[in-house]
Amino acid sequence: MEKIVFLLVVLICTTRIVNFGIYTIRDKNKAGGVGLFVMALMTASTSIYFFLK
Repeated sequence: MEKIVFLLVVLICTTRIVNFGIYTIRDKNKAGGVGLFVMALMTASTSIYFFLK
């Protein structure tokens, strides 16, 4: 049960970061948008690492 809640929270956070990255790129801030995509990737990858451990 805890893992399901954890995955839902990570999924929501990652989705919000990606959506804000898209908004940032559309607002003509490409470096900030790329940084947000990198942050979303790091969030998802570290959570998967801790989930499998």
